[in-house]
Amino acid sequence: MTDQLLQALPVSTLVLGACGGAGATTTTLGLANTAAARGGAVVAVDATPAGGDVAERGADAVLSVSGLEQLVAAGPVADDVFDGYCSRTSAGTRILNRIGNQTASEREFHTVTGTLRARGVSAVHDLGHRLRAAYLAPLLATPSPIVLVVPCRADAFNRLRFALQSIGDTLGEPGLARTVVTVSNQDATGWQVDVDLLREYLGGQVWGIETIPYDEHLGMGIVIEHSKLAPDTRAAYERVSAAASAVAEGRPERV
Repeated sequence: MTDQLLQALPVSTLVLGACGGAGATTTTLGLANTAAARGGAVVAVDATPAGGDVAERGADAVLSVSGLEQLVAAGPVADDVFDGYCSRTSAGTRILNRIGNQTASEREFHTVTGTLRARGVSAVHDLGHRLRAAYLAPLLATPSPIVLVVPCRADAFNRLRFALQSIGDTLGEPGLARTVVTVSNQDATGWQVDVDLLREYLGGQVWGIETIPYDEHLGMGIVIEHSKLAPDTRAAYERVSAAASAVAEGRPERV
C-alpha cells in the first residue's frame, strides 16, 4: 500500500448521490470505515433533510436510540456523553444519525460542525441527493472534497449532468474542481456502462473518476460489516479516500 493511501481522511468529506439509490450512504460508510480501520477518529454524519438510514445500514456494533437532534439540543457535552449519542460500527466509526423528528436546519449543522471540530475528528457527511438546501451552508462554507456517487447505469449517467450542474451552480468551478465522481456498480452481471467513456466526457471538468465494484455483501441489504466486504471493494474505498485527501491538499489528479 502506498503512503498516499495511508494518509488520513480530510476533516470533512461530502458524499452526494447523483440520484436516489446511487449508493451515497454505502459510500459514506465505506469511506468512514476505511479511515477508522486505519486508526482515525471519524464520524459518519447523516446530513439528509429528514433523516436517512446510515445508522441502520452501518451500525453493526451499537445502534443508538438518540441522534443528531438530541445532541444539538443538549449543548456542549463531555466526550463520553457525545459517544452516547452516536451509533458505532465494528470498524470503529461513530455514526451521528438523524432521528427525523424535525427537519434539518442551518443552526443544527453549525453546532454539529463546531462539535466535531472541537473533538478533532474527521467527518464524512451523507448528503443524500440534494445539495442546494439552505441547512447545508455550514458544510459548504469550507472547500471540502465532494464525492459524487453515480450508479453504473445509462439512465444514471444521463442524470449525472444535473448533479454536476447543481454543484456548479452552488459552488462554481472550484466546487467541480474538487469533485471526485465515483461510479458504483450495483449489478452482479458486470459493468453495464463504459466508465472510460465517462472519463473522456468529464475530462477537465472534475478532479477525477473512481469506481467501486459490485459487492455481494452490499447487495444483500443487511447491516454492513466492513470486514465482510470483498478485498477489491475495500481497495476501492481506499482509492476514493486517497482521492479525497488529494483534493483537500490541492494535489492534482493521480495519473
